[in-house]
Amino acid sequence: MKTFHKFLAVLGGLALAPGLTHGAQTAAASKHRDITVWVSSPTGTLIGRGYVSTYLTNIRARTIAKENRALRNAIVSLEALGMTPVRGFGLVLAAVAWQSKLPMRKVIQQQAETGLSYGELLLADVLADKSKQSFEQVVAMRGRTRTWGELANQLEVSPDFLISRVQIASQRIKLVESSLRRRPMSDGWTSLAGANPHTQHAHHH
Repeated sequence: MKTFHKFLAVLGGLALAPGLTHGAQTAAASKHRDITVWVSSPTGTLIGRGYVSTYLTNIRARTIAKENRALRNAIVSLEALGMTPVRGFGLVLAAVAWQSKLPMRKVIQQQAETGLSYGELLLADVLADKSKQSFEQVVAMRGRTRTWGELANQLEVSPDFLISRVQIASQRIKLVESSLRRRPMSDGWTSLAGANPHTQHAHHH
């Protein structure tokens, strides 16, 4: 239950971020491959107008064709939740950031720079953390190996450990989705303008 509340705290932060208000930020955000929506400004004001991220994503892994079935299935299952909205928001990014022990803005930056899916980024960040290598070193090493599982073995990290971390991310999303679906809608979850990871860090995209 403590873990569940920690994950809810991460998701609660989505409602605290300010919306897009500048054209430059709007242009930067719209280049990101996550799903964005147009938020109209309230009558008589320009506040809140622009494209904002919903955290919904249809990015899929492109490096897992030769992966062992268990790890491949875990990644596919996690990324299949990318287009599952929970009160208007997708939770894959939050789950991956939480499992990776990184801020969401950092995971977004990694995705923009590498083109990896969020599932693949989770593998890379977990491997970096466990092996004490840098994220950049792990990504470079992955380019010289056939699979993530093979790289895990090279770094002396059990592939089963990777599978468990990916599965936990999926389970947390389903748990939060199930819990929030049973709760009444609150004002904090009604504004899409409150869930934008690009506002303060648009220069990364």
